[in-house]
Amino acid sequence: MKVLLTLVMVLAILGGLYLAYSIFSNKKPPLSAANIHGVIGLLVLGLLGYNAYSLKLSQLWIALGLLLMAAFGGLYLVNNHKKGQLGPKSAIIIHAIVGLSGIGLTLISIW
Repeated sequence: MKVLLTLVMVLAILGGLYLAYSIFSNKKPPLSAANIHGVIGLLVLGLLGYNAYSLKLSQLWIALGLLLMAAFGGLYLVNNHKKGQLGPKSAIIIHAIVGLSGIGLTLISIW
């Protein structure tokens, strides 16, 4: 499960990089790319919850909390996207920092 969780996290990171690059280039990325990034993020949350429960590591519960906060930030960004607006770049940076913090803590904890 650790390998699967790591691979899915890498997919989420790659999708996030594509979205961030598009937005910081002042191009509107396709909504489908944002939706795929969100679905992969939900898969990460599920796998992380399973690993946190089965491995009984408190660090994984903290990482899950960080990724949940990043998910709520992602919902805010998708809401702006659906309104036809690009999300505020500061919100994108915060979303990335919180998400990468959760991913980093997860990877440090399981490997």
